[in-house]
Amino acid sequence: MTIKQIAFIVLFTILGMATPANAFNLQHLEIFRQTKQCRGCDLSGANLSKLDLREADLRNAYLAGANLQGANLSGAKLVRADLSRVNLSQALIVGADLKQAQLTNANLSGADMRLSLLSFANLLGADLSYADLSGAVLMGTVLRDANMVGVDLTRSFLKRTTMPDGRIRSNDD
Repeated sequence: MTIKQIAFIVLFTILGMATPANAFNLQHLEIFRQTKQCRGCDLSGANLSKLDLREADLRNAYLAGANLQGANLSGAKLVRADLSRVNLSQALIVGADLKQAQLTNANLSGADMRLSLLSFANLLGADLSYADLSGAVLMGTVLRDANMVGVDLTRSFLKRTTMPDGRIRSNDD
């Protein structure tokens, strides 16, 4: 092998390693931007920050690692969506349906999640600091190891919810 061939192989190996693990599907992103509907699509790692995504239909979508900081997802359907490691800080998620959603290690700091449905959602290790969850439904929700500093749970419905300390809590406790 010549030095040029070795350099070529090394360069492409490095470039291959630099490719992000979360690479969204461009066709899915274009469809979603046009219609606000993308059931089961792959938008992992996409930058959707500060977009108006009210009433979007992202059921069963794969959004792991996406940037949704400051986005408006009020009324969105995110049932069974994978939102692991997503940045939803300062997002408006009022009245959204997040039943069975995966929000492990998600950043929800300062998010407005009033009246959202989080039944059986997994928020293991999520940052919920100063999030507004007033009136939210958290039935069977996992909050283990979540940062709950300053969270507003006023009028929230808790039933069999696993709290950050591992204890299971309901409103009637």
